[in-house]
Amino acid sequence: MDLLKTPSTQSLLDSDLESVESLQYVDFEELDEIEYALPASEAPTLAEVLSSDVLENENKLPFKNLEESTTCSALQVDFLQAISQQLTQAQERSSAGAATTLSIGSNGRLSVGTAHGHILSFHDQTLRWVCDANGDNGAVTCLSYNHDSTRLLAGFARGLVYQYESIRGIILRRVVLGGEIWGTLRVTWAGTSGLALDTGGSVWLIKFSRPLGVRSARVSCLFSGARGEVVAMSARDARILALATLSRVIIVAGGHAAGVRLDGPPDILPVLEWCELDVRMLVCARANIMQWLAVSLSGSSINLRPVQRVELKSSPIWLGWLGGGLAIFDSDENLRLWGDDYDKPLDLSQIEPVYSSAFFKGHWTDGRVSRAMCKAGESALGGACISEGTLALLGRRGVVRVKPRDLLARAQAFITSGRYTQALRLLCSSQGPETKKLAIEFIGNLADRPHILSNKNIAVQVVKLCLKYDMSDELWNCLWENCSGEQAFVEALGDAAVRGEFSNSPPSPDFTQDLIEKLAEFEPELVERVVASLPLTSLDPHRASVFTRKRGLWRGVGAIAAALDGCSGAMRELVAHVQPTCGGGGSAPCGCAGAALLLAAADALGGRGAGGRALPAHARPSARHDALHALLAEESGGSSPLRVLVRHDTSAAVRLLEQCAREPPFAGPLGKQNRLRVARALLACTADLQESERRVEIIEFIAGQLQAGALPLDQEVIKNMQQLVDNTDCERADRAWLAILTRIRTQRDQMLLQYRDAILRPRVLWRIDSMLDRHDEALKQFLNIQNPSDQDIDEFFEYLRTRVEADADTRLRIQPYFSALVELRPRLAAALLDENCHESLGTILDSLSSKCKIEFGQCLIEMGRLRGDTAAIYLRNLGILHPSDVKDFLIKNPGIIRPEDALSIVKDLRLREAEPVCLEATGDYAGALEALLALISTNEDENTKANLISEASGLCLRVAPTVPPQAAAEMWTRLLRSVGSVPPTLLFEAIAFLPIEELVVETCDSSRVALTILAGGAGRREVWECVTRVLRRESHEALARALSTARRGLAVRGRCRRCERALGSRAGVRTAHCARAFHAECEAEASCACGRRAPSESLSLAPLPRRRVAAPQDYNLQLVAPPRPDLDGVV
Repeated sequence: MDLLKTPSTQSLLDSDLESVESLQYVDFEELDEIEYALPASEAPTLAEVLSSDVLENENKLPFKNLEESTTCSALQVDFLQAISQQLTQAQERSSAGAATTLSIGSNGRLSVGTAHGHILSFHDQTLRWVCDANGDNGAVTCLSYNHDSTRLLAGFARGLVYQYESIRGIILRRVVLGGEIWGTLRVTWAGTSGLALDTGGSVWLIKFSRPLGVRSARVSCLFSGARGEVVAMSARDARILALATLSRVIIVAGGHAAGVRLDGPPDILPVLEWCELDVRMLVCARANIMQWLAVSLSGSSINLRPVQRVELKSSPIWLGWLGGGLAIFDSDENLRLWGDDYDKPLDLSQIEPVYSSAFFKGHWTDGRVSRAMCKAGESALGGACISEGTLALLGRRGVVRVKPRDLLARAQAFITSGRYTQALRLLCSSQGPETKKLAIEFIGNLADRPHILSNKNIAVQVVKLCLKYDMSDELWNCLWENCSGEQAFVEALGDAAVRGEFSNSPPSPDFTQDLIEKLAEFEPELVERVVASLPLTSLDPHRASVFTRKRGLWRGVGAIAAALDGCSGAMRELVAHVQPTCGGGGSAPCGCAGAALLLAAADALGGRGAGGRALPAHARPSARHDALHALLAEESGGSSPLRVLVRHDTSAAVRLLEQCAREPPFAGPLGKQNRLRVARALLACTADLQESERRVEIIEFIAGQLQAGALPLDQEVIKNMQQLVDNTDCERADRAWLAILTRIRTQRDQMLLQYRDAILRPRVLWRIDSMLDRHDEALKQFLNIQNPSDQDIDEFFEYLRTRVEADADTRLRIQPYFSALVELRPRLAAALLDENCHESLGTILDSLSSKCKIEFGQCLIEMGRLRGDTAAIYLRNLGILHPSDVKDFLIKNPGIIRPEDALSIVKDLRLREAEPVCLEATGDYAGALEALLALISTNEDENTKANLISEASGLCLRVAPTVPPQAAAEMWTRLLRSVGSVPPTLLFEAIAFLPIEELVVETCDSSRVALTILAGGAGRREVWECVTRVLRRESHEALARALSTARRGLAVRGRCRRCERALGSRAGVRTAHCARAFHAECEAEASCACGRRAPSESLSLAPLPRRRVAAPQDYNLQLVAPPRPDLDGVV
């Protein structure tokens, strides 16, 4: 039987429809096999394409040698060589034009449209039919198969839509969209109807029917381009359609529409696609933003709700669902799968993908295209289609088929390339006997190369793989025997045991013991957690206990004991191994079982099992009750766990009790009784504590319980607390006792007096006296505190403030102690003063220390109460402690001290810098100037001397207007003769008091001063001249702007600028700028005063016509009554 040979493109084009219909029955023996026979089996495989170095001709796809990145990718690429070759032949030999679009159907069907309107249909890469009868319609812009691939819709660049029978290529219907010529951008199926999007932005619904055997189509507009210019669409089914404009995403269903705003730049084409896994979700993207929208229909309402919004690495230009995952083709011509493999793109730039930008710009419709299409169609993908989990992509180099790669093949590729982590993850994500077989083989290979398991990630994935496929024998008998020396593998096993992953297939006791011993070497902290997490049947308790005790792994010892006898048994087991002097609670780590005992007690009181595992809800109350009983029980010849914990680390034991205080057994009906038992046990433990810090921890805990009402006011507890506080002399103990007294006062006020003399310490007594309203005694007792803390002082001054506000006589009571209060807090003490305390401030200030005098004086200055003798005392102390601040004090605070007193103090302390200020204040201006001149003469620092000269000049400026002219002249003369240089500005101030001749001749002994005066005068003159020029120029520019705004010429009126006569008295007038004018006979200025050149042309002005004033005329006025109508309205 002769094999059916594949026809060429040219032979199909030269045949008629009848020959196409009988294609399978025609004998093609006369055809040339070499030219026409292109069986699909001769196409090279992907491996041959990737491995070939030299291609046969330039028309073949120039694939790069992807090797590892391609074989290990989640996507498999197949180059359809047979189809690509026939497309090239059709373009070169039959003038079919370049391929523009494609569509892929079921059962291996694929159709390609070309730029000259040809359609080529293939089946399993074999050309079946060609249609070239519609070349006048322009290029084929879009193709779409229906659900069973029996019908094919084709859209053309000049607006027509054809329906073909896909088996033989017969045209069934020819559809025109609307009345105007718009190009067809996309066609798709919605059930048995068709949808079309044109270049005008309109969406059309095409309903096919066959009444009386005649095929027909009815076209209706679903969405007009005038309402938003749709640029993308996607149909979910026959009644729900998603549209995208440049600004919104619109859902059309049942005659109703709803939209949501679409973000992103308007010049990028949006893409959208319905979710394959959940039909209620719509994925839309533009630029680098992709978002999921939930679409819900309720009656006639449509609701859109954003669900997720993500940022992509590059702008997507096509979306589709490939193998259950979202495939994204971006502007970098990379195909990505959303999810874990998003960062591993598949580069498809080698095939040079075909774009449909020309159709969006309306090249076949003479530019008839909407603005939205023209703006957003720069990167519109032309040929991409998905069917049956396979993506077909059209490029200038040919057609490629992309589909998800088989997981096992991909895993095998990862293993071969040495990427074990990725291979293990793939094996863990798949199922089936083949996967398990490959996993067993892989585990065997890893056992032969144990160094691979030194990577922690690989070790973790290996353990997960063994547990998933229940490969316990391979894990323990194979891997453990060969790889137990790798720390990462041992730790991975320990972590898996802690997570409880060995509950279904626990290891044997021997393997567990080996694991414990290895963990003790690598990670000792995991031993206790591993022992607590594994079931008891996987342990050898005796061997494990002996090993953990020998290694000092006390948490492991506790976990084994807890597995045998619960957490209470663990506490009893660990008590014997706790050493009070091991340094627990300090900076050194605990070397005994104290930390393990604390952890066991915490688990027990928290209602947890061994290793912190949660117990069932019904078992927690009884477990907590047993834990409390075991914590307080003292066995014969031994101490209770609580006593041992207190000895080992008192702070940790107290924190444990604080954390458990709100849960049973310390809450509920018996909560107070249990807390009372614990408090009594803690007080009994204090006899063994020698350090006061440890006793204070217990004191504060019990006092806090009593103050909060968690403990009843038990007399025995209070008495023991009194004795303990009395033996512990520190502030924290005193405050704890005061907290107890506050609780006693709240419930039994009359009992407070009984406890006043219980502890005779000032810090306690003053608080008790304040509670008992013994304020005088409280004040005395507080001042007896040796070293009061900041908190004590703040509390005391707050108490005084409230007393002063409540009782005005309190100020009189505290006046004898005010000096001591100022020593404590000068600022707070000053706040207690009022206006009546002014007389005693001097005495108080005298009694203070030097440092407090300064600070207290500053407070009085801020309050405005430092004056008179008190200010003199402050000034004297300031001069002794801070002499450099005296001058600033006198300048900033004039009038608070008498000038004579200030001068006397300054002279006594020999503060020469402050002496001129005092002399000026007393009115001795000449003496102040002489003091400044003396400082200038004795000071060698140039900066200091310049400052002193400025002060002396300022003194002369201030004093000269207030003294007789002769005295002012003498001061200026003295200053100018004594100082080598004076600021020029001050020299001109001296001119008002000294004639210029005398200033230059008599007072200027140095040439430097004279030159300074002359330079200053010249500079001032230049300044005024510059100001004059600037004002003239500005006035001229302002005049020019005003005339230009008013659209008027230069107003020339008035008199001549030379002869001062009227401008109209002579014939010729020459105008200048700035409204100046001259007679033609007079000599004009060469340039205007503003700097502009004066015009040389003369202008003859006509005489102004005189306004004639009409003589007033007399008019005779006569008042006439208006006509009066009669009863009929007739005048």
